[in-house]
Formats: sequence, structure tokens, C-alpha cells
Amino acid sequence: MSLPASTDVRALLVALPIFAEVAPADIARLAERCVTRSVGAGHLLFRAGDPCRGLYVLAQGRARIFRVNRDGREQVLHLEGPGRPIAELPLFDGGAYPASAVTIEPAVLVFLPREAFEALYRTNPDAAHAIIRALGTRLRHLVQLTQTLAFRDVAARLALLLAGYTERDGEPTPEGGVRLTLGRTQEELALEIGAARESVSRAFRQLERRGLVVREAPDRLLLPDVRALREIARGD
Repeated sequence: MSLPASTDVRALLVALPIFAEVAPADIARLAERCVTRSVGAGHLLFRAGDPCRGLYVLAQGRARIFRVNRDGREQVLHLEGPGRPIAELPLFDGGAYPASAVTIEPAVLVFLPREAFEALYRTNPDAAHAIIRALGTRLRHLVQLTQTLAFRDVAARLALLLAGYTERDGEPTPEGGVRLTLGRTQEELALEIGAARESVSRAFRQLERRGLVVREAPDRLLLPDVRALREIARGD
């Protein structure tokens, strides 16, 4: 797989929540330190426990983030697609990767060395402040996600997952809704929210009956009211 000429490393970085408020000049310096490469499906990026070398960002393709328990069974934590970072946490705490990551289709990866990231926030207070604000926003989202997964039913978990997808991949409609191409099977969705595939199918039917999900094609959804999906996720 050859590298696409259109790979815009600066655009990829600035689209990441942790860099959204970082100045363009600083983004440009980070982009200069990045390395872009193509890999095939099944390429292992890192294993749980490996020391963090830096941040991976998917320019193309998808990756699976997973753990393996003592019995050798794999638990999929989530799937990431184009424009998404992989394993941000070790960048900040200096610890090892908490999970493993492998590509599930041919992919183009942008890699930012950890040393370049550390140099940015150690020498630039404005950049550090911007990153801290972004981390605070991310933490609030993770708290909400944890509460939903722990205390809500499958329909609420699915509603939160779909609402989250709209922020990254949704196409707004003139009527105020969002169209979404999933790019995931129901089995993959089930793994992401910790439910059985049959439960996800029932949850989809619940949301469809309430008019919150309209299936336009097997992999294409219309979400007329994303705000209502978030209310379901909160239990309102």
C-alpha cells in the first residue's frame, strides 16, 4: 500500500481534540517530527505493557484496541477509524500502553514521537494550557461513558455510542439530523459496548421504533435527533 499524496499531517493533528487549541505554528513543528507509513491488515502496533514510544493516528484504515485475559480470551475495547488517535494516555503519564492495538485492514499511520510531544508542552505554556483544557473535556466524556456502561441498559449504551460517532463521522442534514455510515458490524458494535450481538439488534429496534434511528441502508443510518439520543444515554 503506497502512501497517499493527499496525507495532510497538519490537518490530522489539529483535528485531534488534544491539539484543537494548539497554535498553528506549534502544530507545524509537531508535523515535521511525524513519520508516515503504510501497513497491511494484522499489523501489531504495540502490545499491552510495551513502553510508550509515541502517538499513532490513523490517516486511513481501521485498528482494533484489545486486551487478552488470563485465559487467552480477547476483549475488544474499541475500534478506531480514519482521523482517530490510538493510545493517547501513555503520552501524559509516561506509563506503558494499557492495551494492545492491531490494524484490521490496510492502513496509513502517522506516528508522533513522544519526545516531540513532551518538548512541546514543556517549553510552551500556551500549548500546555490548551492540552490541559482538552484533557479536561475528554475526562468529562469518559466519566459519562463509564456511568452509562455501568448503569444503563444496552439501548442507552448504543445511543451514546451512535451520538459519539456523529461528532467524528456524521453528515448533517438540512432538517437538523445527521447521517452516519457505521463501517462496523453489529458484532463489532456489541464488543464496543460490552453486550451480546442479539442485545444490540434489539436495542436498534427500540431506537427505530422511537424514530431516533432510521436505517437507510444496511450500513447507513439517519439520526433525526442526536440530542434525544444523548438524553436516552443519560437516562432522561
